[in-house]
Amino acid sequence: MGMENIERHTMKKVWWRIAPLLAVATFFNYLDKVNVSFAAVTMNQALGFSNTVFGAGAGFFAFGYLAFAIPSTLLLHRLGARRWICLIMIGWGLCSAATAFVTTPEEFFLVRFLLGMAEAGFVPGTILYLSYWFPSEYRGAVLGSVLFILPLGQIVGGPVSSVLLSQDVLLGLAGWQWMFIGEAIPTLLLSVAVFHFLTDRPTSAPWLSRAESDWLANRLAEEQRQIVASQGEISVWRTFANWRVWMLGAVNLGICTAGIGVTMFLALMIRSMGFSIWDTGFISSLLAILAAIGIPLWGIWADRFPRREVVVAAACFTVALGMLGIATLLPSPWALVPICLVFVGFYGFFPAFWPLPSVFLTGASAAAGIALVNIAGNLGMFTGPAILGWATDLTGTYRLGLNCLAGASVCAGAILIAHAIRNRNSAKPGCVAAECAGA
Repeated sequence: MGMENIERHTMKKVWWRIAPLLAVATFFNYLDKVNVSFAAVTMNQALGFSNTVFGAGAGFFAFGYLAFAIPSTLLLHRLGARRWICLIMIGWGLCSAATAFVTTPEEFFLVRFLLGMAEAGFVPGTILYLSYWFPSEYRGAVLGSVLFILPLGQIVGGPVSSVLLSQDVLLGLAGWQWMFIGEAIPTLLLSVAVFHFLTDRPTSAPWLSRAESDWLANRLAEEQRQIVASQGEISVWRTFANWRVWMLGAVNLGICTAGIGVTMFLALMIRSMGFSIWDTGFISSLLAILAAIGIPLWGIWADRFPRREVVVAAACFTVALGMLGIATLLPSPWALVPICLVFVGFYGFFPAFWPLPSVFLTGASAAAGIALVNIAGNLGMFTGPAILGWATDLTGTYRLGLNCLAGASVCAGAILIAHAIRNRNSAKPGCVAAECAGA
């Protein structure tokens, strides 16, 4: 079998073994993170939470994430993805279910903090894990295929949550409480499948032939050697001082502040247009379907475009344009059009963006760098909802808050464009590859 055939067969096997399982896990990770936005429709009234309390509480997730993302990702690198991702899923499933039993703002803040701690290693760990299996030219496409499932958190979660929220009290629990419990159970069951089916490295994969395993291990090892040769070995501690890591963190913070802010208040915005609780869930699903169509295309575009960061910047500006449209049109149902635009850009950002850190980081430094960039993004879980909730309570409308979120997204895109201009004469493609080549 020729090398070309070995590559094709190997990558096909790896994709089918890894991508579908991680995609389903990512779906429940996202659903258990944002289902509080659906619960808010009835939970806030039942518990007497203001928009400020809800926004801050939903965002407390970010502080738990901040505390544990780097240690969790380093533990995944040391212990292996199979065991660690399984434990992560058990932890976040239990924390998500526990949200059903909060009664005060303090309890709400605490359980969101613990959920952030439990989920902290999953996304950066998944990105790191994919770099163990997929050469660089495949990563944008495979991330697009895995992240394609993210909008299903709204496509499936919206209607399911609406059904549960509409239920009368059952066994002493309201519909919003059953929503948290019912959507946590699949996560706990899926953790068993992750433990049994994930393989830590290509060299330990019994489902690859010897020739396939050797080809993939050698290909990935050669990429690692090229990175080290271009700039030397970066230690974990030096990673924390690397300005490129902080630049990517600032970009991720800007886009997540904008996108997550709208995500957390999506159900409330749709309700403000005059739609019923039932309609709100199904409208959220329709918006997610439209956004999902573009996710793989963003990843493919970024893989093929000469400068990946330009594609990422285009996603940022798409989000900002949508934000300004929502601010202008709410509470008209026509605001659904720019809301869709926000999600097209927000979901498309990630498959284009996340291959960037592994272009210049390897091994434990990649684990630490990816975790740090992801921490910055997850601070958007606090800043986005908190800004939008505070501004809404202050002014009585969403306009000021949405304009602030649009500004955050514009700043993220501007950072990338400035970096692209700075390196426009580089011969190598990619945001950081060029920088590495010239280091």
